[in-house]
Amino acid sequence: MKKMVQKLNQLTYNEMSSDPIKNDYPIRIMQVGDGNFIRGFIDWMIYELNRKTEFQGSIVSLQATPRGKTVPKLQQQDNLFTLLLRGIQDGKIVNEKHLVDSISKSINPYTDWKETLKLAEQEELEFLFSNTTEAGIKYEKEPFSEETCPLSFPAKVVSLLYHRFLHFNGNPDKGWTIIPCELIENNGDELKKICLQLAKDWELSSDFFTWLNAACTFCNTLVDRIVPGYPTNEDTKLFEEFGYEDELLTVAEPYHLFVIEGPAFVQEKLPFQAAGLNVQFDEVDLYRELKVKLLNAPHTMLASIGLALGIESVREGMEDRLVSSFVTGALKEEIRETLPSAGKEKALPFIEQVFDRFANPTIYHRLADISLNSYAKFKARIWPSIFQYTKAFGHPPKRLVFAFAALLYYFEGVHINRKYEVKDDLRIIQKFQAFYNELNHSLEQTTQFIETIIMEDFSESKENIADIALAVAKEFLFIREVGMKAALEKIERESAL
Repeated sequence: MKKMVQKLNQLTYNEMSSDPIKNDYPIRIMQVGDGNFIRGFIDWMIYELNRKTEFQGSIVSLQATPRGKTVPKLQQQDNLFTLLLRGIQDGKIVNEKHLVDSISKSINPYTDWKETLKLAEQEELEFLFSNTTEAGIKYEKEPFSEETCPLSFPAKVVSLLYHRFLHFNGNPDKGWTIIPCELIENNGDELKKICLQLAKDWELSSDFFTWLNAACTFCNTLVDRIVPGYPTNEDTKLFEEFGYEDELLTVAEPYHLFVIEGPAFVQEKLPFQAAGLNVQFDEVDLYRELKVKLLNAPHTMLASIGLALGIESVREGMEDRLVSSFVTGALKEEIRETLPSAGKEKALPFIEQVFDRFANPTIYHRLADISLNSYAKFKARIWPSIFQYTKAFGHPPKRLVFAFAALLYYFEGVHINRKYEVKDDLRIIQKFQAFYNELNHSLEQTTQFIETIIMEDFSESKENIADIALAVAKEFLFIREVGMKAALEKIERESAL
C-alpha cells in the first residue's frame, strides 16, 4: 500500500526544520516570473542572503503571463518549495536539499492588479528581478489602463513605476533597481529603452521621464545555472524520503554565476559575495565571452564530433578519452589564447568548472538537442576564436579547424542517412544539400565552398580566409576518407608533438 505523505506548507516546514522560517521579512524584492529557473537561481540566492547576511528581505512573486500555473501552487504551499542541488563541484559530489522560504507573497496580477499596485507603494520594496524568457523583453504597443494589468513585461514595469512615482510624489529616493535575468545581450539597457518608449506612447508626464532616468537603475546581467526543474521520474521516491509532497520541487546544478553590471550601491545593498555566492559585480562582456567560448563552444564541438562517433550525451563525450583530450586541448591551448589578458587569467578555473558541469551524473544533456541550429551556433561560439587565433599567430588553430571540418561532416547528414537528424534553418540545409549533391569533391572545390560560406555567413574580412578554408577542406576530406575516430586520433597525435 502506498504510504501517504502530507503536503508541503508552513506547518510541515516547522515539523521538518528547527531553523525558523524567514519569509516574514519585509518585502524588498518583486520578481516577475515564477518558473524553475528564477526559483532555483534568484529565490535560492535571497534564501542564502537571509541566512548568511543581514539582508533580511523577502520576495513577492508575480505571475508573468495569463497562462501561468505556479502562483496557485505557491499559495497552497505557503510560498515554500524544495530545491535539490545535485552535481559535482570542485571535484566533489554535491547532493543538498534546501527548503527555500524567501518568497513571502505570490500574486496573479491579471486577477489582482489593484493589490499588485498597492505593493508598489511599499517603501521597503526597492528591487525588481525578472525571468520572462528572451521573448519577454520586447516592445509591444498596448494601451495604458490604471485598472488592468498590462500583458507585456515592460508595460508592467512602466505601470508599476508610474504608480510608485505618483504615490511618492516623484521622490528621487524611491526609485527601483531593476535586474532582469533574461538571456539577451544588454538586457537592462534594452528593457529601459522599451520602458521609455511605452512611457512616450502613453504620454506620461515629463517629470516621470526624469524620475525614471535619474531615480531608477537598470542593470545588465549574465546568468548561468542549469535548472532541469521537476524530477518527474523520481518524485514519489523523494517525497517518501522527505515526508511531504512538493509540487514545486526543483532540481539544479550546484554551479551558478551571476554577473551584475551596475553602480557600486547595488553591490552594497545586495551582499551576495558575503553570502559566499558566485556573483560578480563587473562588466558583463568579459563573462559573456568566457561563457560563449569556454562553455557553449565545447557543447557545439561535442555535438558534431560526438554524434559522428555514436556518442549521445555531453557526459558520455567527456568520458571518452580521445574526445575529452581534444576538447581540453581546444579550450586550453587555442580558445584561451584568443581571450583578453583578464580573460586568460579567469579561463583555467572557469574551464575546470565547465568540466565539473559536464560530468554531472544527474543531468543528461543530449548531443542531438545541442545540435539544433549548429550552423548559427558555430558562427557565434567557435568561428571568432578561429579567426582571432589565425590573425594573432599567422596560422589556423589545428583543433578548431578540425571542429569546423567536423561541422561540415555533420551536415553531410542532409545528403546521406545518418543516425541523427539535421535540424537547422531551411536556407542552411539547402546550401549543404546543393554542395553534397556534387558527387566528386576535389580539394579545390571543397576549399572554394568553405571560402564561400565564410564570406557569406561568418566574416566580412578576407584576411586569412584562404588559409583557414584550405586547412578545413583538408581535414574534412580526411575525415570522410578514414572516419571520425581515426581522424581525431591523428589530430591528437599531431597536437601532442
